[in-house]
Amino acid sequence: MLVLHGTAEFTEENGRFEKGKRYAFNMFSRDENLKEIIEDVAIYLGDLGWNEIDVKKTGKVASDSELTKPLLQQAFDYAKENRFSVITYQDPVDEELKL
Repeated sequence: MLVLHGTAEFTEENGRFEKGKRYAFNMFSRDENLKEIIEDVAIYLGDLGWNEIDVKKTGKVASDSELTKPLLQQAFDYAKENRFSVITYQDPVDEELKL
């Protein structure tokens, strides 16, 4: 299972996230080759209201037993069945995306 950690800008209006702010996320992908799935990742996150995605770190997890937090284990299991899962953190991060 591929794990991605990064930040993205929220682009919609809702009560959970502030439009235009950047938030950290962890994402799990059943497909482990990032180069092959990067466009699908962007579409998946875009459909959820995220843009300007910056993947900062990637890794691989063989099983949910390697994860210590129940939320991460749940996300891992969800991605096994549904290809992707994402956890977004509610506090905005103070950074600008530098292209």
